Amino acid sequence: MMLAVAAVPVRAGAPARWDALTQQQQSLLAPMQQQWPNLPEARRERLIDGANHWARLSPEQQDKARERLRRWQQMTPKQRQLLQLRRQEFRQMTPAERARAKARYQQMRTLSPQQRRQINDRFRKLSQQAGGLAKACPGDIDQRLDCLGVPRLPASADGPG
Repeated sequence: MMLAVAAVPVRAGAPARWDALTQQQQSLLAPMQQQWPNLPEARRERLIDGANHWARLSPEQQDKARERLRRWQQMTPKQRQLLQLRRQEFRQMTPAERARAKARYQQMRTLSPQQRRQINDRFRKLSQQAGGLAKACPGDIDQRLDCLGVPRLPASADGPG
């Protein structure tokens, strides 16, 4: 009976003592071991959730996540702040706006490297101006992408607008 209980991974909502974690969870969270007893319960639960999520990822997904973390760590604080603002804006879009933004982003990926570089350069330039991109390219997502030079999707894929 005791062995069966020990094999069950700790999940959110359960007391998160270090010795109650599975070997895999302890391995993933090893850098936090010394701080573990002093961490707030909510933080421990988030870390456990993260470890459990990580364990479910394929090796390819783990590699992609490592690459994203590496890029995040290389960003300046200002770049991180801008990225967080863009993520927040994206989350505040309506589902239809998010779908259009994703579709146009996917279309942008089909452009030549030179075209993408021109759009990215324009984005960087406008983002660094006073007031940022929102002032330089006001309006909804389609108007902002038009301002940046991202091609419009065909009418059937772009929907109304």
